[in-house]
Amino acid sequence: MGPLILVCACGLLAVGLWVMRRWQVRRWLRWTCGGVLVLPALAGCIGGGYWTWFTLLRGPPEQVRETWFEGVEYTREVRRQPRPMVAHVVRVDLEAPGIDFLVTPAEPSEAGDLRADTVSGFAARHGVQVAINANFFYPFNANSPLDYAPRVGEPVHVVGRAASRGVTYGGAQEGTATLYLSPERRAGFEPPAGTMWHAISGLGYLVREGARAPREASPVGDAPYPRTAIGVDASGRYLLLVVVDGKQRGYSQGATLAEVADLMLKHGAHTALQLDGGGSSTLVRSEAPGRVLRINSTSNFRMPWWERPVANHLGIFARPPGP
Repeated sequence: MGPLILVCACGLLAVGLWVMRRWQVRRWLRWTCGGVLVLPALAGCIGGGYWTWFTLLRGPPEQVRETWFEGVEYTREVRRQPRPMVAHVVRVDLEAPGIDFLVTPAEPSEAGDLRADTVSGFAARHGVQVAINANFFYPFNANSPLDYAPRVGEPVHVVGRAASRGVTYGGAQEGTATLYLSPERRAGFEPPAGTMWHAISGLGYLVREGARAPREASPVGDAPYPRTAIGVDASGRYLLLVVVDGKQRGYSQGATLAEVADLMLKHGAHTALQLDGGGSSTLVRSEAPGRVLRINSTSNFRMPWWERPVANHLGIFARPPGP
């Protein structure tokens, strides 16, 4: 879409300049009509050029390893083979002081379990330090930038179980797997004996018992794609969040599910599950109270930095890093 906009805008610009210089009419009319063509053409050239660079021409970034907050470490892993791939890995020490969680609270109605919001909107509203998208959801369509659903604030249903501070929504569905987070900051994949405190679900396991989980071949699973995944190490002490950018040819084309599983294993996951991906895949962190920084390069409609409204989210509270 970006190259098409750029070509059309350049053509319109050429016509506008010709009108301004060559059209044999009164000067004021020539300049008015030319300006009506030139101004949107310049905007199209800038927007189309940026869009083309963003999706096709931009090269991979540098690898990064940082301590974001107390107990929260970030790694940006960059690969160039077998294709460009940028993966964002957040490692959370569940024993670090100040660590806590928040899953998007339910807003039940006849139309849905809760109301859609972007990951950035959720993080800013609730004051979490790190956030990712969580469950798959419906209704959903992405027909065009003018015809899509849900929009922010529209009711949606989650796929699989979810819970926020003891209030459950969604429900068990075949093919889903659930991560449970207790008030004591313990993470696991077996239903708790008591109250389900926090929970999010995905479409099956990527890693089980320290190895790739068996799965059936599928066109989406075996193709490079933007991904979001979450896992826990064998000790239960570390929570791993992974977001892989995709649909951006020179920057990051995405990862297969097998590659995401291998990435999880590399970073210490013993069990991991697949969360919603594609244009939903988003990782953000707070810069200051109420100010949120998007970390990954989102791919909704392949448009630069357009964040998709999703159903629920996982947020992490954390303290600033020590001296």
